[in-house]
This record gives sequence, C-alpha cells and structure tokens, in this order.
Amino acid sequence: MRMPKVVVCSLLAGSLLGGCGMNTTQKNALGGGMLGAGAGALIGHQTGHTAGGAAIGGGLGALAGGLFGYQQQRSEERSDAQQRQINRQAAEIRKLKQSQAAQDDRY
Repeated sequence: MRMPKVVVCSLLAGSLLGGCGMNTTQKNALGGGMLGAGAGALIGHQTGHTAGGAAIGGGLGALAGGLFGYQQQRSEERSDAQQRQINRQAAEIRKLKQSQAAQDDRY
C-alpha cells in the first residue's frame, strides 16, 4: 500500500522540479531517473529489495533519460540554428526587394 504513495510523491516532485531552469537533457535525465526509481522500487519490492531496485532503476532511468534528452536537445538546437538562418535570409531578401523597388522608382 505504501509503495504507490512513494511513486506518486516521486512523480509529483519530478514534475515540480522540471521547471527549474534546466535544459532538455537535465529534465529528461531527472524524469528518467524518477520513473526508473519508481519502476525499480516496484520490481524490487516483489523480490524483497526495494531500495536496491530503486537505486538500480533510478540509475538506469537517469542514464536512458539523459541520453534521450541529449539527442532531443541537439535536435532543438539544430532547428533553432536553421530558423535563425531562415530569418537572416528573409531579412536580406526584404532589403534586396526594397533596394530594387528604390532603383525602379528612379527610372
């Protein structure tokens, strides 16, 4: 009966900490660790090793979450860089169009 309360509290704590200025990698590592610890505790409880299961599950979950978060963060950074390049090109096109319109008005 006590184990579901621990899992719920852990998930609640993870969701509260998720908005503390962390990057994507850190958020996913924290979330993975929390979920892994909860799953490990549940599995460990069945074998009589709740703490050990939580520790192993938390470590593996944090590692998996961190790796996934790192890839996701890299993808976000690439998308941001591409959007900045698109914005620069759009600004250059606007300048060229204005320059062309000014030249057309002179003739």
